[in-house]
Amino acid sequence: MDSFVQYAQRIVKAVSEISPFPISLSDEKGYIIGDTNISRIGSLHKPSIEVIQENNAILYDNEKISKMNNVLPGVAVPLTLDYKTVGVLGIIGDPKEVEPYADLIKKYVEMMWNETIRTHIEDLEAKTIETFVQYILLNETVNKERVREYCRMLQIDYSCNRYCILIDIGDSLLENVQDKQQAFLLDSFKKTLLDCVTRAFGQHGSSICAFLNTEKIVLLNTSENENEYLVMMKEFMNKSQQFLQMLTVYHIHQVSIAAGNMCSSIDRLYQSYHEAESLTRFGRKTAISPAVYTYYNWKILLEMLPFRIDSDMHGKLLLRLRPLLDNDAFDELRYNFITYCDNNMNISKAAKALYIHRNTLIYRLKKIDSLTLLNTSCFEHCTLLYLVLKNVS
Repeated sequence: MDSFVQYAQRIVKAVSEISPFPISLSDEKGYIIGDTNISRIGSLHKPSIEVIQENNAILYDNEKISKMNNVLPGVAVPLTLDYKTVGVLGIIGDPKEVEPYADLIKKYVEMMWNETIRTHIEDLEAKTIETFVQYILLNETVNKERVREYCRMLQIDYSCNRYCILIDIGDSLLENVQDKQQAFLLDSFKKTLLDCVTRAFGQHGSSICAFLNTEKIVLLNTSENENEYLVMMKEFMNKSQQFLQMLTVYHIHQVSIAAGNMCSSIDRLYQSYHEAESLTRFGRKTAISPAVYTYYNWKILLEMLPFRIDSDMHGKLLLRLRPLLDNDAFDELRYNFITYCDNNMNISKAAKALYIHRNTLIYRLKKIDSLTLLNTSCFEHCTLLYLVLKNVS
């Protein structure tokens, strides 16, 4: 009710800007929910009940209102929405002066009221979808019957394949709406961003797009099969860059985008969401640029691989490499070796990248050989050492 009073007051303000007469709005029970004089809001307006019962305009002159409480002279007309009387518009002033304008103001208010109702319903639907998305993505186990009930209510396909796209915009949402009291500005900006996401990544008409919180937007896309999902992943970088370009219009620049793997039903999307979350955290930790992450990207998989060696094996390898790790020159040797690997084990290219003489690099690689008993000219040995050293701080 409180939010609807706010909407009603917005209508009153808008009408007051074009009408020379003060107005009031009453609901179907006769209570004033909007008025040029805000002190009247919440009070019972008995003539409104009479107007609703007769479903016709009634004029109230000074003589008629002399024995009435909380009634001002003017014209009261019923407001109709979808062929049903939903309230009363009161136009305050001399009835003879007001009456010629009554029908015009009534139609304008009904148009705005209809738009307000539509917006109110959309907001309720958006909040319901947000609640649903939070439930399925933030809980490892969910009640399947509850999920099915949500899907029936929201007309969402329960069983189709889906995957989660996670977009983190940081504090951009709140920074763009400085006045936190003006909730309608925040809601409007959220709708704009959701529309941008849907236009950039949405597939079919069954995609679900919602804010998970003020920082994160999720898009739950459908996919007919694995091949369609892979096609989307091939296009993901281009789509993401186009989306990032769209956001610059709204001065949003610090954004990360990640996509999880495909799941067979909507109640399993927890896994896809947390894969996207994991990719985002890893991308930030390793400063991968641009901040667009998927498991389809070889660069990301190669960066992640050293961190996927289980702790037991990693511990054994570190123990075996202890002479290298304890050497005073470890940091320099590690950096030189990784640069050597990143340059395809080419001594000359690596030395140039390190700004050292090739013989200096050869000397340092031989030192690594002697400390580890590995052969840095052997691809397999280099692969093993590279995977371990990439995961050593």
